[in-house]
Amino acid sequence: MSIGLNRRGLLVGVAAGGLIPPAAAETPDIGPLGKPSWTLDGPQGAAAAKGLAFGAAVPSNLLNHSAAFRRILARDCGLLVGNNEMKLAVVMPEPGRTDFAPADSMVRFARAHGQHLRGHALVWHEALPAWVAPLLTGANSAQAGDFLHRWIATIVGRYRGLIESWDVVNEALAGYGPIHREDGLRETPWLAALGPESIDLAFRLAHEADPRAALAWNEDSLEHAFGWVEAKRARALKRLEGMRARGVPIHRFGIQAHLISDQPFDPKPFRRFLRDLGALGLGIEITELDIDDKAFPADPAARDKAVADFARRFLDVALDEPAVLNVVTWGFFDGDTWLNDHPDHRRRDGLRQRPLPFDEPMRPKPFREALIAAFRHAPDHSAARARLRNTP
Repeated sequence: MSIGLNRRGLLVGVAAGGLIPPAAAETPDIGPLGKPSWTLDGPQGAAAAKGLAFGAAVPSNLLNHSAAFRRILARDCGLLVGNNEMKLAVVMPEPGRTDFAPADSMVRFARAHGQHLRGHALVWHEALPAWVAPLLTGANSAQAGDFLHRWIATIVGRYRGLIESWDVVNEALAGYGPIHREDGLRETPWLAALGPESIDLAFRLAHEADPRAALAWNEDSLEHAFGWVEAKRARALKRLEGMRARGVPIHRFGIQAHLISDQPFDPKPFRRFLRDLGALGLGIEITELDIDDKAFPADPAARDKAVADFARRFLDVALDEPAVLNVVTWGFFDGDTWLNDHPDHRRRDGLRQRPLPFDEPMRPKPFREALIAAFRHAPDHSAARARLRNTP
């Protein structure tokens, strides 16, 4: 099938299963499981002593072409997640064609170095190939549900038993600005095709595809001290309570933690939110930590210190909570950050952002030391975390 299919052809393809080839049953070439490569004196070593895991988002192009990048990942990280490698736009760029090579390369590296894996992300309003939104627009609920089933079965089934946790839904709630729905859900092609039930359905399908994987809802804009953020936290908790009451197989909640230097952070309400999540019996993951430094000085040394200080203030609060299991940075060195490409995050002085633990030449920065210090000084909740890791 080609991109040029009309809507009727696409819908026939959904009904016939032709849009997604039966690749889930294939065994990927992932190689043997190696011994953990991370060192005791790095971030993962410090995290592991408290029952935590530390890691980073990984673009496969860098992983496959930069020996220096592979070295710092192997030494410092116990957990990896793909940037885009397991998203629909990469895995199924055209109807009827799948591409697992980027994801497989990341899985092979993690396996060889004894690292755990997160899967990101099954249902998101972005990273959709051009052919999917028209398909969902023209599908009835049964057809859209069948497509979602086939997609989740394909990607989750391929890596069954290899992924510690999956981001099943990503950024499901509307954020800053007008809220058009009483339930606060973001308007997306998935929501339009399947309604609010699409969230519960996605979790049930993911659990069916891999009953051993922990399943997470990953959400943005929950960290800073604004009224609309507090309202978003309340909406998240209300929906989570409903999902738990309905028996939805949700095990974790992901907080992205894209921290912004010119926005306020108040530890008290954030700590309360973490405790409320933990009280629901959910594990918590910090999934996309970085620090937008646009309000910090131009001088690199002063800026790096301010970034590290902000990261430490945030982590000191987060790591107090026994339900927090993982801390993942979105990228690992300053040459691999999305912030320089986003108009809302560019610095006014034109300098490049320095938001991550290593600088552009991959030299360690104070942020890395702040991670190690935060893990070492965190309370030891290893027993509680071990119990949560065993769910499901």
